[in-house]
Amino acid sequence: MQDFNNTVQLLSQKPEYLKTLQLAVQKEEENLSNKQYLGWQWFDVETHPAKIVRLVTSSIAKVNFKTNSSTCYILKNRESVKRAIKRS
Repeated sequence: MQDFNNTVQLLSQKPEYLKTLQLAVQKEEENLSNKQYLGWQWFDVETHPAKIVRLVTSSIAKVNFKTNSSTCYILKNRESVKRAIKRS
């Protein structure tokens, strides 16, 4: 429930994150059957990496994999994010 509330709050304050979250959900759902999927990157969600930090600090996304050259993120609760997107 907290994930849902965090997402609703973020979208009400920063509606520009709607497209980012929609693309993140889409990317994750495209890769549900891919066991090697590490997560989406900034270019997958068409967002500057600094803006993704807000998703992490708001407990909506988390860093799933990190190297010197890339960082992969996943949503903490994709279903909560989908419900929040529908509500906005």
